[in-house]
Amino acid sequence: MTKKIFYQTNMTVDDLDLTLYKTEQGLALISASTDQPSDFSTQWLNKKFKDYQTISDREVFEKEIEETKDYFAGELKAFTFPFDLYGTEFQQTVWKNLLKIPYGETMSYSELATLMGQPKAVRAVSRAIGQNPLLIIVPCHRVIGKNQQLTGFRSGLAFKQKLINLEQSNK
Repeated sequence: MTKKIFYQTNMTVDDLDLTLYKTEQGLALISASTDQPSDFSTQWLNKKFKDYQTISDREVFEKEIEETKDYFAGELKAFTFPFDLYGTEFQQTVWKNLLKIPYGETMSYSELATLMGQPKAVRAVSRAIGQNPLLIIVPCHRVIGKNQQLTGFRSGLAFKQKLINLEQSNK
């Protein structure tokens, strides 16, 4: 089996340290300094790939870094660089549906499950959202509880609220 190669770089935006990982196909993973567990990226890589290598190379992330900075500046509403998502077919379906939630808007887990045509799959949808490897880019932060309360976010509820506020103030 061929070793999977991931390029890696770090960036800081809005006092948040992010680590980006990408393959030749596109961005595959983002971890944040606020992630719980703090070794989310290592756990994710070890779970998905038996044999992988990370290569530090900031130059291959020019577009991702530029767009992420623009997003945090309130100047970008949708990312245009390619993704390389790894997950089950169901997880990928959930993540693709997250991309349909408009910038600056939120939706409940049950509304998302209904949108997907699977209204009884709320727990499965929630689990898939929790495994989203592309924090911020695939906007899992736009999903909230049915009671309009913030729930589950691997980078913490304060950061989730910050992202929602950023988007709502720049709609």
